[in-house]
Amino acid sequence: MPLRYRSLTPPLVMILAFSAGNTGCDTRASRERARLADDQARRRAETDPPSVEVLSQIRAASGAFMSEKHAGESVEGYSFTSLTPNLFLVGVSVRNPPAGGSTVRQLSAERVRDTEESWLTGEPKENGDLLWVIDDLDEVNMKILARRHGLDGEVGALRDSGPGYAYPHSWGRRTWLDDYLLWHYVYHRPAPVACTPGGVFQAQPLGFRFQEPGTCIQPEDARPYQACAAPTGGRSSVFLGGSAWRPPLATALGETRGQAFAARGSGLAAAGSHGFFSRGGFGAAGHFAGGHFGG
Repeated sequence: MPLRYRSLTPPLVMILAFSAGNTGCDTRASRERARLADDQARRRAETDPPSVEVLSQIRAASGAFMSEKHAGESVEGYSFTSLTPNLFLVGVSVRNPPAGGSTVRQLSAERVRDTEESWLTGEPKENGDLLWVIDDLDEVNMKILARRHGLDGEVGALRDSGPGYAYPHSWGRRTWLDDYLLWHYVYHRPAPVACTPGGVFQAQPLGFRFQEPGTCIQPEDARPYQACAAPTGGRSSVFLGGSAWRPPLATALGETRGQAFAARGSGLAAAGSHGFFSRGGFGAAGHFAGGHFGG
């Protein structure tokens, strides 16, 4: 059965819609119904696949990043692994001329709230827009991202509780990237999605390891780590606490090599060579139109 995608309504919007018909009686029952509606919306946002709009934005931004930073590599396809609605691992299947061999380049995609300088105080303030920040991924950068998005503690506990890197997993030797993919598997995040050269999004098997297509985390691989998620029934604290729903501020990124791309609808509004940014904001990086947080 083909995977169906749909846009996710932010829990707050659902609450406002639910309460719009209330004529004034803020009863205990109405508050409980609102709480249940909010919880149900959060659970759907936690487990449903990312919307086509979000995937298309990341695909467009990743393509622009590859064109600007790795122009010599011929892209054959993409894969997207949603750690949170605002943090994705991106696999880019590339062919490297003149050698001709295929490899997978590893990127990160992070959604942040844009800021601008206040004309009154001169301090940065949120302007209501969103940006996708694309960067090459390595172990150090991934730890920074994990801390910023609240995953670091759970990934660390999982890393320490397992049988170690020398343990023979079904795919072979475990790496630092596998720690995050095991977290993704154990905490029941949505299945990864691949994008074909024709632009079709296709769900991949649970446990898909994008850095080595054709290999997957098997139930027996994840069994030694299941105890980490047992106390919460497999739900990550970033979702239980609600921090996953709100993208970080652009000013929280500090020094980074990443590049911000403006997105609108299912593509890019502008993807010019705005250069890399450092502490102090994105400069002329452009803006995201709207406030769709689904994904």
